[in-house]
Amino acid sequence: MKIGMQSWGSDGDILPFLALAEGLQAAGHQVTVAYTSVDNKDYSAYSTAGGFNSFKAFDEFTVGMNEAMEAIVRTNDPMKQFMFVMDKFFNPAVEAMYQASHKLCTENDIVIGHMMSHTLLTAAEKTGCPRVVVAFAPLAIRTKYIPLFGPNLGSVLNPLTWMLGDYVGRKKLFSLAENIRRREGLLPLESMQKQLYESKDLTLIASSPTLTARRQDWGDHIQICGDLNFPASDRHIPAPEGMEAFIYSGAPPIYMTFGSLAPFHSEQTDQIMFDAIEQAGCRAVIQSAWSGKQSPNIFRCSQAPHAKVFPHCSAIVHHGGAGTTHSSLRAGRPSIVVEHAFDQIFWGRELQRIGAGGKVLHRNTLTTDQLASAINSTLHSSDMKNKANELGTIMQREDGVKTAVELIEKKFQAQN
Repeated sequence: MKIGMQSWGSDGDILPFLALAEGLQAAGHQVTVAYTSVDNKDYSAYSTAGGFNSFKAFDEFTVGMNEAMEAIVRTNDPMKQFMFVMDKFFNPAVEAMYQASHKLCTENDIVIGHMMSHTLLTAAEKTGCPRVVVAFAPLAIRTKYIPLFGPNLGSVLNPLTWMLGDYVGRKKLFSLAENIRRREGLLPLESMQKQLYESKDLTLIASSPTLTARRQDWGDHIQICGDLNFPASDRHIPAPEGMEAFIYSGAPPIYMTFGSLAPFHSEQTDQIMFDAIEQAGCRAVIQSAWSGKQSPNIFRCSQAPHAKVFPHCSAIVHHGGAGTTHSSLRAGRPSIVVEHAFDQIFWGRELQRIGAGGKVLHRNTLTTDQLASAINSTLHSSDMKNKANELGTIMQREDGVKTAVELIEKKFQAQN
């Protein structure tokens, strides 16, 4: 099949699509990926290595990530966070993204898109091209068994929270989507949850079954495939010089990373990390944009191959992003989550629920004492370590890309 793919966002949104593209290409399909990076990154090295085509749909965002993180992390209101992101990092690219969406839909047998990509939904409807949706968090897929927000009200009243969220979201976040749909002669969206976040053709939840429970009211078009990662994980990220020697020179270190959110108050964050390690009396690898204080117990780097490094660490301090959450658990290591925004508190609570993480911390209120205490609690919890190791062993046998490819082929190959 000829398959077009479109994603938008940061590494955590784009890299899984590139991993799936490589898997589809290796399975004999002809794949093209259009991507829009919120920090204007170039991912062409991945498509070159994977043998598929890729192109930037848009790369002219002018708002710096530091400024963006300030605005996003400053508020704990998810709606305000998403409104800011859409205004600064989606809406400026909408027309270019729609052109890319239309191109993908007219040149391919099927298209696969990020759940937020309303331009691909519109183009697919306009051209009649089958569309697959990829969601990175199960909380985006409606169900009567949990509410969209607030306390669980039961299966009768929970749907009301989803209806309210849908109404507010369409009014506040997707006005430009409606402009394009109107221009293309299409009816307005009746429901983001039923039309955008899901596809009746196929909706893939790119999360490990270890972390994600299937809801009884999900139809067969919603499938949990597992997280989408490269077989030769992090091959485009070399291990920093001296890291291996540091890791093996003493007790297994804590690994500390806040991923793409590292620029937020980087100097202050680095100081908290440094002081917490000193207070906890352990060793650490700090992945940070800030080159702060030096210590023989701390190794500093700007990036590292997580899949290769995490198994040699004692625990992972991270922001609760979907990718790092899965990488930590796959390595069999317990997590200390310091959530910043969006779905990170969800992943932190999921790790706590399954016993592979402690109480979720919050970046706005994080202190050295809190972080040091969480590190000590985690390192001295045999239950947490054993549970993370047990679940990591299960996850290592999963292959999200292979499962996703099989589901896509099963659904569409007989039709082409």
